Amino acid sequence: MIVYQALPKAVTEHPRSKFLGYCIIVLFALFPLGLTAQVEGEVFDADNYPLAGATVQWLGGSGTTVAADGRFVLPPAAGQDRFRIAYLGFETRELWLDTLQEPLVIILQETAAALSQVEVTARDDGRSASLLNARNIETVSSKELRKAPCCSLAESFENSPVVDLNYGDPLTGRREIQVLGLRGAYTQLTLEKRPMLDGLASPFALDLIPGPWVSSIQIGKGSGSLESGGQGITGAINTELIKPPTGPKAYLNLFAGSQGRGEVNLLANRQISPTLYLGAAGHGSFTENKHDFDFDRFKDMPDRRTGVGLLRLFRKGGDNWEGQWNILAARDRRSGGQQDVHDHGQPSLDPYLIEQDNQRVEAWGKTGYFGFAKPHQSIGFIYSGSYHKLNNQYGRKLHQGEQRSGYLNALYHTRIVNDDHQLSLGGTARIDDFTETFSGQDYHRAENTVGVFGEYTFHWEEDRPDAGFRAFTAIVGLRADRHNLGGGQVSPRLNVKYNPHENTALRLSVGRGWRSPNVLVDNLNWLPSSRALLLGNQEGSSENPGFIGLESAWNYGINVTRNYSVNGRELQLVLDVFRTAFQHQVIVDAEQDITTLRIYQLEGPSFANSVLFSLNYELLPLIDVKLAYKYSDVRQQYATNGLREVPLTPRHRALATLGYDGPRVKAHLNYQWVGEQRLIDFDQVPETIFLPHPQRSPSFGLLSLNLTYVANAKTEFYVGGENLTNQRQRAAIIGAWEPFDGGYFDATQVYQPIFGARAYAGVRWTLQ
Repeated sequence: MIVYQALPKAVTEHPRSKFLGYCIIVLFALFPLGLTAQVEGEVFDADNYPLAGATVQWLGGSGTTVAADGRFVLPPAAGQDRFRIAYLGFETRELWLDTLQEPLVIILQETAAALSQVEVTARDDGRSASLLNARNIETVSSKELRKAPCCSLAESFENSPVVDLNYGDPLTGRREIQVLGLRGAYTQLTLEKRPMLDGLASPFALDLIPGPWVSSIQIGKGSGSLESGGQGITGAINTELIKPPTGPKAYLNLFAGSQGRGEVNLLANRQISPTLYLGAAGHGSFTENKHDFDFDRFKDMPDRRTGVGLLRLFRKGGDNWEGQWNILAARDRRSGGQQDVHDHGQPSLDPYLIEQDNQRVEAWGKTGYFGFAKPHQSIGFIYSGSYHKLNNQYGRKLHQGEQRSGYLNALYHTRIVNDDHQLSLGGTARIDDFTETFSGQDYHRAENTVGVFGEYTFHWEEDRPDAGFRAFTAIVGLRADRHNLGGGQVSPRLNVKYNPHENTALRLSVGRGWRSPNVLVDNLNWLPSSRALLLGNQEGSSENPGFIGLESAWNYGINVTRNYSVNGRELQLVLDVFRTAFQHQVIVDAEQDITTLRIYQLEGPSFANSVLFSLNYELLPLIDVKLAYKYSDVRQQYATNGLREVPLTPRHRALATLGYDGPRVKAHLNYQWVGEQRLIDFDQVPETIFLPHPQRSPSFGLLSLNLTYVANAKTEFYVGGENLTNQRQRAAIIGAWEPFDGGYFDATQVYQPIFGARAYAGVRWTLQ
């Protein structure tokens, strides 16, 4: 918590600039992307902390609130030329449109004489669920990311009640998320509003975006916006990176972990002209050890070498168009498998080695024009191009592939009559060319999609002394796409929010989503096994053998968010109830027989029901408590076994976090409890094979601790520990003594961490 003594000061504008909006670029194109013709800015206090929740409102008209990172977007209003910014305990500021100088960054000062004996506190706890957003979105700021150990985007979800993170299999090191009880493949991942590292890059996409590069994450639950596509079946996760106009001049993060891991992250930003800002970011990491806690001669986690570089150029201000251009290059190499071979128990004395090499380069951009005669109109373009190459070896099996992709998204925003009626229109074109082989089998495919969408937003609000505050928002969207292999896809979406008063939000959402699966990389953890891979269409089309069909589902959701004041501090309760009902789904079936992995299209019902309840409360000054419970019921229709519970999907999860947020010392204690999970059937494994797995995994708990010491305005040190309960799955690999010859080699049933307790330490240095 940051505490400020109320002092009489004049309101001043902050000297630093900040580019607001979402932007993205292709290196070879110079189109523009959509920024709306609306007032954009940031609001901070005198110590440069964002005033989340501050009100930005046209005089006598509609308004909005400041987000957790300090940013706001105020839609234009007919006949309005003056607006105010207000926050409890701070002086209200009124601004005229014709006097604004962009970028608009406002510093509010504490109110003067009237509060001279009162301390005003303003805190950002790093995670917020808005009462005003029409969609069910949870925002995670960079402050929350600092509570996780380090350093990838995947690890940013370790303390999340919404997004679940699995523990990584010992052979590939892959870590996957789950949302609403379903795999992360059903959640649309975007990086600044465009597809993020998908296709062949998807297994390690979250590992290639370093956490220190991230400014905020927006986690949308259920049916969301159609602007970026119709792929979000269970929701969408958008990641915003630190922008050169607002980022630090220099940033350094060093990290070391007891599992043989080291990382370095760098950021540098500079204004090179009145309208141009240049930024660069770098990441380098390694993991190297010989850990084999269960003595099966397989490394518990592969060695890893990763390097990622990002170069960004932003144009802001000067005239009626803005933009950004970016290029990213990454390489991720992993080496695991057997460290040595014992001369008894394994007929083949060749070690079972796993080598993975992923290389990627992509360029993207976003520019927008907002110089129309009507200020509420804007048009823009998002565009990108990428190339990805993988070269993997699993024992004697080779997995090789290349992907070339292009993407263009055009957006147009306007209003109908007034600001209560907003309209968003757009079109998308995408092309993906995959060349992919596994174990001598061809899985190439060429996909292209063309689509159009429209979203209409209606907003009504009332705030009168005799009636109190009430508001209603409805977003109706429709998207139509044409996929060259899967045919036409229609995605209707509806989001409704009603505020019966200022402390409560009721939301309803319903919508359809679809996706084109990546059969091999979606199931990467199954590739290093003794099973033979059989696709449902293996004897079908020879033109696109890697395409097995599209997946589609309807998602229905209800949300209740309620804020209370308890002992003068805010308590927030959130209840989410969701159901996902599949129309078409690709089923991964490892239970027809022990020698094959069968992947085929759904024949019958499949669904996922999810209930989430969470509580956030400032228990004492500077001390926060967060509690969450999640129930999931996820079932699939199998070809021979009927409707069954999906393996490795716990029905019950719980999360408890206790945090102390002092000015110098910060401490966060996190406990996760994971209930029982069904594992695949092992009836066909002979008694001669050592089988340590039960049919249902036991429940377990994990404890982690993070301590941070703020030495000064530039430097902070942090230490911590993960899995302090030393929970560890032993003998996770079935048939480890005969990986080539036994026929039962399988490392997919990982339900607990492989490593035991781990310690880490690091330092962050920032030059603003």
